[in-house]
Formats: sequence, structure tokens, C-alpha cells
Amino acid sequence: SGWPVFVCPREVVAMMQIARNHVGAAVSREARTQMNRVAFAGVRYFCADVGRVKSLIWRAKQRGWLELDLLIGTFAKERAANLSDAELTMFEEVLELENPDMNKWLTGQVDVPEELHENKILLELVKYAQEGRPTFGSNTVGQQ
Repeated sequence: SGWPVFVCPREVVAMMQIARNHVGAAVSREARTQMNRVAFAGVRYFCADVGRVKSLIWRAKQRGWLELDLLIGTFAKERAANLSDAELTMFEEVLELENPDMNKWLTGQVDVPEELHENKILLELVKYAQEGRPTFGSNTVGQQ
């Protein structure tokens, strides 16, 4: 059929691993990129760049503040693979923000400044944090 196949990023990674095992581990980056293009011609998956998503998840989990690492890292792990390219760019902008400011916004100590309201990923992250995700300052995690 002429319809595109939708593949989740985990399936893409698994298929790439199978292809690498078949071809061999000593495949250059350029060859893997070409192999990816050939293998997935006509296939659309939720995110255009699995490597970009993985990088963003890693960055979200490595901010340097344990509370933010857990909260933003969990948010990224749950949602980043399903974000569009424009949303991934917005998430990159969120990751550039300073930790003290992020902590105040996510804990509800201070409202997000008006100039940042255009970033819908930041607003989703604030909502995610305030809906009972890991609670700062206590030992209860994930209350609903």
C-alpha cells in the first residue's frame, strides 16, 4: 500500500541494531546514515531524528541538580520521542534556561515570566511538575 508506516523510536533503534549486527560493527557513520535512509525509505516515525531525541533526554537528565534531573529527565523520557521538530527546538530552549529559575517555576514558587509563555513545552513541563510528579522537599515520588 502507499500509506506510510508509523514506527516508534524504540522500534527504529531495534531495527538499526539488527541491521548493524547483520552488516558488522565496523561500519562508518556515513555508511550507517546511508543504511538508515535506505532501510527506512517511505517510513515516517514520530520524531525525525532519533539521535537528537536521545541527546535531549541525556541533557535533561544531566542538569546538575538532582531534583531537576529527575523531573525534567522523566518528562523528556516520557514525551520527547513524540515531539515534532519545532517542539524539540522549544525543548532545547528550555534546557538552556538556568537551574535556579527552572526550580522556582517548576515548584510554583514563582510564575513563569510572560515572555516565556510562547514556549508551550515549558508550560507543559510546569503543568507536568505541578500535577503530582516527583515532589520536591519530600520523599514521596509520583503522587497522583
